Amino acid sequence: MTRISEIVLIQQPEFHALTIRKTINFMNDFSDFAEHSYEKIMKYLESIHVLLGGEPIVCFHNMDFENLDVEVGFPIATLVSEKDDMSVQTIPSQKVVFAIDLGAYEKQDWEEIFAWIRENGHEMQGKIYLQYLNDPNRPETEFLTKIIIPVK
Repeated sequence: MTRISEIVLIQQPEFHALTIRKTINFMNDFSDFAEHSYEKIMKYLESIHVLLGGEPIVCFHNMDFENLDVEVGFPIATLVSEKDDMSVQTIPSQKVVFAIDLGAYEKQDWEEIFAWIRENGHEMQGKIYLQYLNDPNRPETEFLTKIIIPVK
């Protein structure tokens, strides 16, 4: 993993996302869960003629990788009706610390970001978000991931 941006504090604007949430074993289930969920959401949005509002997102509600409460989906600019296990989330405007990493997902180093948060007088608040910035069919050495951590 290579950090290709500075770690910065910004005020993230409010946005909406269409997501699917589930508790999984991260190592065993994440890839299949994410792939199935992204495909299901894209098909639903296509069927109602709504475009994606951005790159795929992941939200970690806890950090227990054997029983990970995780939510995956896409930002949306148009509010839509919920369907089946898909729900609409409104992520409020909030202060976040973010950085962009290059490389395999499992090699990301969040500890540097956690340390930056502490060293700069902030405290983590709530969930951790990831946003996948490029096509997953690229070599994993080219993966770009935006790590987003709300703070107070």
